[in-house]
Amino acid sequence: MPTYKGNAGHLMQHWTLCEILEAAGRHTKGLNFIDAYAMAPLATEKDGIPGRGKDYLFDLAESRLPNLGDLAVAYGRAWHQLTSGHCPPRKGYPNSAAFVEQVWKGDFSMLLCEIDRATCQEIKPWLQRVDDLKQCKATELFCGNWRRRFEKGLPSPTKVKLADGALTLVLFDPNMYNRRRNVAKPRPEILYPEDMEMVAGKMESLKGDILIQLSTYSAMDNSQPAVTASVNSILVPKGFKLLAKVRIDGNMMSLVYARNVSWADELTDLPGRFVEWLRQLGYPGK
Repeated sequence: MPTYKGNAGHLMQHWTLCEILEAAGRHTKGLNFIDAYAMAPLATEKDGIPGRGKDYLFDLAESRLPNLGDLAVAYGRAWHQLTSGHCPPRKGYPNSAAFVEQVWKGDFSMLLCEIDRATCQEIKPWLQRVDDLKQCKATELFCGNWRRRFEKGLPSPTKVKLADGALTLVLFDPNMYNRRRNVAKPRPEILYPEDMEMVAGKMESLKGDILIQLSTYSAMDNSQPAVTASVNSILVPKGFKLLAKVRIDGNMMSLVYARNVSWADELTDLPGRFVEWLRQLGYPGK
């Protein structure tokens, strides 16, 4: 059964995602959503590994539902609606695609990649339901390593029946980013510079606005400044600009990049607003 970590990384990733969706919704009516690590639409079991299944910040936020909506705006409302907002309540935690469906108000398409077969079976019926929605123009589920799908090329908004000017939003949330090249035994749950180079190359042919959200959860010997420098060296020469670095600590961060997004400056204050949200939540910081 698909599990979820129940840690502060969820807050960081999906608070940021929902704020991006809210801002984008003020400027475009179309969303070309692509997720490399889709996960289950609603994972109902917390990770059972000792010391990793519970997290103070996540539990604090979860305990504030349904009133978290007053604090987190789009994120809190969506989280509540996707879980305890239902009758009977459905305990668990949603994936990014579920947040997109809940928050985004215009037309959209979805390309979801998931390597775990059991999780793919969870996604299929959910995505079939989403595909029937009037505002959903196209869906695709790729069961396998996201790299194999990306190597075939990424769909442009017009290819998935969205109007000109639609935003392409690409999400990556690997366990970590390893800045070292030519690793002898690369792991699918880790992102490498060669991966980002392939992604940047495939995006060269995509027209229109593009946003990338890259979230990492473990640093080990890949410090956040070193990771940021590595990703910058690949994406910036391709026309991308680093807009924001939203952080929990020295391990967890979300990097937000933009290309050809005229309203991108609206996202530069995400880090400060996230810290303020945590403070209002009751987390004093470190």
